[in-house]
Amino acid sequence: MAANDMSNWRTSIAEVVSTESEEEILIRGRKLSDLVGSVSFAEMMFLLLTGREPTKSQARVLDALLVASIEHGIAPPSMIARCYASYGTSIQAAMAGGIMAFGDTMGGAGEQLAKILSEAIGGLDGDPTDDDLQRLAQGVVAREGRVPGYGIPLHGADPRSPKMLAITREEGCFGPHSRLAELIEQEITTKTGKIIPLNLDGVGASVILDLGFPWQLTRMFLITPRSVSFAAHYHEEQQQGTRWRHLPAEGIAYE
Repeated sequence: MAANDMSNWRTSIAEVVSTESEEEILIRGRKLSDLVGSVSFAEMMFLLLTGREPTKSQARVLDALLVASIEHGIAPPSMIARCYASYGTSIQAAMAGGIMAFGDTMGGAGEQLAKILSEAIGGLDGDPTDDDLQRLAQGVVAREGRVPGYGIPLHGADPRSPKMLAITREEGCFGPHSRLAELIEQEITTKTGKIIPLNLDGVGASVILDLGFPWQLTRMFLITPRSVSFAAHYHEEQQQGTRWRHLPAEGIAYE
């Protein structure tokens, strides 16, 4: 194997072709010029990430998840994008700043749950039964205490999650990871006596696993659509003509 230095690279993702007879870009072996206008952005994402084209059902489910994830008001990441606009910073810096605000506490719960779901089901032999999944749900709740991907401060119940699961069922893409996520929600209620419903991070985790993506990609399915949101907030802040968003001095406690 060639040394891993800056002069040796290997990829199966894309190839740039420039010859006397052809100018083309190949994506996973497909001509980009053929893909343009014939596949959706969601279908292109699926092909780029997995190397295979999605079914129409898989594409609809992925597209629905991207739409569900695109906006959630003036939250901390979009606040950063708006602050950048008020400071005269570039749009790409504002979008990058919003993206970089996502972490384990905000925006990362989906990845944490996806890892839990993936490892739990990956430890079974063969296709899991509902009894298997129920046992796994009990184990997850007992072990984790506070399970990531459940509950949301701004809502009594996340309005996006039921719609996502309904579409996943309609399209025949509802699989064991989504079922396990549902059973974990039920087990949390049984154990705590409180309804702490699946949120968007959680439903996104189960859906992308049932679509065949690895858990390590989970955050990307929030970051990609939300980057468009950051651009929208950046532009709106510019249009409002704000300058130097800051905390008033009286709002800071000096100790």
